[in-house]
Amino acid sequence: MAAALFSKEGIEIANMEDRPRKLNIEVTSRCNLNCDMCMRKVLMEESGDMSLETYKALLPVFPELESVNIIGIGEPLLNENIIEMIKLGKKHLPPNGTFSLTTNATLINQKMAKDLVASGIDDIVISMDGATPATFNDIRKQASYDEVLKNIGFLNKAKKALGSVTPRLGFEFVAMKKNVAELPQLVDLAAKHGISFIIVTNLLPHTEEMAQQVLYDFNSDKAIELFNEAVVEAGRRNLDMAFENIDVENYASALFGVPPLKDKLRNPKPMRKWDKSLEKKYQLLDDIVAKAREENVVLNLKNLMSRDGTNPEQTAAIFAETSARAKKHGISLELPPLIPRSQRECGFMKDRIAFISWDGYVRPCNNLYHSYICYVNNRKKSITSVSFGNVNKQSFNEIWNSREYRSLRRNVDKFDFAPCGDCPHAEACFALLSPVFRKDCYEYTQPCGDCPWARGILKCM
Repeated sequence: MAAALFSKEGIEIANMEDRPRKLNIEVTSRCNLNCDMCMRKVLMEESGDMSLETYKALLPVFPELESVNIIGIGEPLLNENIIEMIKLGKKHLPPNGTFSLTTNATLINQKMAKDLVASGIDDIVISMDGATPATFNDIRKQASYDEVLKNIGFLNKAKKALGSVTPRLGFEFVAMKKNVAELPQLVDLAAKHGISFIIVTNLLPHTEEMAQQVLYDFNSDKAIELFNEAVVEAGRRNLDMAFENIDVENYASALFGVPPLKDKLRNPKPMRKWDKSLEKKYQLLDDIVAKAREENVVLNLKNLMSRDGTNPEQTAAIFAETSARAKKHGISLELPPLIPRSQRECGFMKDRIAFISWDGYVRPCNNLYHSYICYVNNRKKSITSVSFGNVNKQSFNEIWNSREYRSLRRNVDKFDFAPCGDCPHAEACFALLSPVFRKDCYEYTQPCGDCPWARGILKCM
């Protein structure tokens, strides 16, 4: 039996494994830029700065943590108390705890650079979405490529002047069609400017225009594997398998076990013509759907038939070149997958991360941090933020150990949610199209079944 853990307030925590390990803290939701891919364009909330009092309310939990990351939808250096917040955080973290900050670096001058280095911060991650002035300035509106590189120079000079090996400097790069070709060049730029690590993440689009910039596939790894088997089998059976000519709408019910061949009267659209060749094609798809069910894999045949795999293949080649250059320069590199996992899990819950918004609300994950609009699998969807309490009214440990928050963590650890991300009915699903999520078709009230982070496509610090 796992040992029980008690907080300073005397609240029992279920077991040692369920303690918080990391905090992501948003010290402001304001920003001085207007980047193409930013959530703030579709944010359905007010903006503001975290007060020092709200931040101090979090400090009692810091000694238990492995890391604190200052990150959110705003620029943290806009908060007038940021240096004091870093110093307080470092003071309260355990000796091996790390403190990091993500910034657009536009507000770093010589004084700010010296203050940041002297604060004891461990890592500074700089948003760098292009390796050339033209691309960078086009994506990161109101920022200047040359200015940002100059400000990075201030940080390096401050480290040298103070004889400090920290903070480690890193780049974060949101990969999309308009900038991915510059990734290998970004590694060379990093080596030139004292950058020791690069984090590459995929794009979560918030507008129709940005949805066209996505590089990754929408179909899961296992679904693609099974579908490719069907293509090979079509050749073996000497079938001219023109998938695009098949009335795939007849297969929309495949997930729920209504095979069209067994009941043609239930087809949503009557066949214009039925022949043996078409029947053989449908039979092959029936076979592959049956195999998918055996392996607990959901097939969205409409998506699978329309895919060409071009973007992921081209991007994979760029990733390979980027990896080779990073290895040559000794730079740590994290690259995202280009095909979603069929086996889903929540990295936020796995790592026991809690997210604190600027106004003190405790939120469970990046997906539910704010209320906003996004596009998932080319579907427009509305996200409503989720909170379990506010540290201005309760202690963090009281919130963390509340029945509702513990219940969410148990459900997410099991991850038995409906596979919305692969579902052929998603485009017309009332649960996914509703402005406020109520429940999925497995009766879960958490919207985790359609989360792109759980499928491995998106990754944040």
